[in-house]
Amino acid sequence: MNGYLGALLNQASGPVNTGPGDQIIFHISQDGRLNPRRDRRVIAEAYLRWLTQRFVSPGGFGAAQSLLEEHGVALLFGAAGTGRRSAAMMLLRPPRSTVRGITELNDTPDSPGEPILDPKTVESGDRLFLDLTRTGPHPLSVIRSRLAAYYTEIRARGAQLVVVLPADHDFTPAELRPFTARLGRPDSTEVLQRYLRLDGQIRLRRADVRYPPLDKHLSGASMGQTAELATLIGSARQTQQGEYFAQWCDHALLATRPWTRDVSDRIARHRKGWQRALLISAAMLNGALGESVLMATQILYDVLDQPPEEHGTPLERADLSQMLAAVDAETDAHGRVRFPQLAYDRAVRFHFWTNRPDLRDSFRVWVDRVAREVTLNSDERAALMDRFAEQCLRTGRPEDLEALARSWTGPDAGRELMAVAADALERGLRSEEYAGRFRNTLYNWSTDRSITDKLRVVITGVCTGVIAHTHPHQALVRLHQLARREDLAGTAPVALDALRQQMMDPRKLRFMLGRIAYPPEGSRLWELDTRIFLELADPFRLTAPPAPLIRRPDLPDVLTAGWRAVLEREPCEHWRETLGRWLHACAEGRCPELLLTVLVNAARHHPHHLQKMYTVARKWAYASPERLPIADLLLETIDLAQEQEPVG
Repeated sequence: MNGYLGALLNQASGPVNTGPGDQIIFHISQDGRLNPRRDRRVIAEAYLRWLTQRFVSPGGFGAAQSLLEEHGVALLFGAAGTGRRSAAMMLLRPPRSTVRGITELNDTPDSPGEPILDPKTVESGDRLFLDLTRTGPHPLSVIRSRLAAYYTEIRARGAQLVVVLPADHDFTPAELRPFTARLGRPDSTEVLQRYLRLDGQIRLRRADVRYPPLDKHLSGASMGQTAELATLIGSARQTQQGEYFAQWCDHALLATRPWTRDVSDRIARHRKGWQRALLISAAMLNGALGESVLMATQILYDVLDQPPEEHGTPLERADLSQMLAAVDAETDAHGRVRFPQLAYDRAVRFHFWTNRPDLRDSFRVWVDRVAREVTLNSDERAALMDRFAEQCLRTGRPEDLEALARSWTGPDAGRELMAVAADALERGLRSEEYAGRFRNTLYNWSTDRSITDKLRVVITGVCTGVIAHTHPHQALVRLHQLARREDLAGTAPVALDALRQQMMDPRKLRFMLGRIAYPPEGSRLWELDTRIFLELADPFRLTAPPAPLIRRPDLPDVLTAGWRAVLEREPCEHWRETLGRWLHACAEGRCPELLLTVLVNAARHHPHHLQKMYTVARKWAYASPERLPIADLLLETIDLAQEQEPVG
């Protein structure tokens, strides 16, 4: 069977051109943790710098900017394809003097019991973004009812909010309608010029870019399509498909068309099973070595249970170049498989996923096996995943990516497969249509104790590397769920360590303290939660100048509830050391009245807790005479609290 797969190539090495799309590559350190290379699409400093260089202001941008500066809010209307999200990012772009980025708000509940647009989560100086263009009717009605109250908190905190509105013009609450701005189309020619200059190193004057076929295409192209065209023009130039700009444009414009009839006609000529299998493999592994493409072809034969095709003796069989030529492909000087026509590989993938829905399950199995069995470098494996993900998401099959992520994090998975599993999940998280689904999937997995340690590591990496930058609270919720189950399973505390690292941000610290002190409706307090609380409730961090967190109106109650849970659940030896740190902070003048009031209020309804607390404090005070005033102040606070207790 499959005797035709007998051609060999000399080994080659070097970088691989994996196409115009963004990629995220995960490196796995020796301790098994994933270290993400941040994707430029993440709403973080690197992406904002990238966007700033390429952004062309649409009509109405100045009006939106004025609204945001004066009122702290801008509600954006605009047609699809005009770059509404990019405009929102540029409106919210933080100055260089701050490390705070942009946070994308949830349009649906993150987990059971979690509210949408909770004003208590707004922090001073926040830059918040809410995209409602894909939100369903029920969440929209909830958001509409809460948006005005949320905006009130935005104003009170000196924060900023940009909302990309849905198509329904009646959505906007009456009191917020004065803050709407309508965006027009940016200048497509200028957008193209910037992308050509920055990404393709092609510097042209506006007059040089004027080319009738190009003008016609740009008149109806979205900003994303314009950026993609710039990439294709750069590829045409790089692969020497013509000597002049007009020739590069012709090749690029040809590559943007559907190719439907061309590909269908060519595939109709490739009637043999091995030809079509080789064509699919070459399209999915475009840029890989020839022997890798041949091995993938044989695996596809096996997956599809293709009957064997006889081709005579080994010397009589076609060699690699002949086989590739039969499917309109070739190898370059390094032995890597290419299609001479620009973007033809993408057209082939589009054809098979569109016209052979009966094979999509088999394609998933095939990609799984190729990633496991074919010798590919990390770039080639990432490209395979990216191309497969593009077709899955285009044809409404996000579950295929989820299935592969589970498969590639099984007990037998190696580090290379863990990295490509992270690629699969991140590709889903970057999808505008399915990002919410993938965040929900990660939440469900994080609450599943039966997941493998390798999947736990991958989820942790994805949460810290991607979700934390766009949806920080969602990342914390998932890391928290993972950390709870790590404790039960006795595994390495990868998620817990990641959760600790996130607590350097005061906003995230407040959120986690509140989540532990007041568990969401329907959830319970876990044994690990009180230990996490004791670690997070560091008095020196809570009282750090210039604006101590503990002076926020809501935080003393949160700390009181957390300490109450600790006293009720943990033995004295577990909280004695933390109490000592609180007393040390008091001795140094770090908001002593507030700290002691929190401690006493946590124990005031349980005299035995107050007694234990005071006993620990007296023992602490006896170690040094200057500590005695703090113990006395604690006793005064206890006496005052008891005097205020109602009688009867």
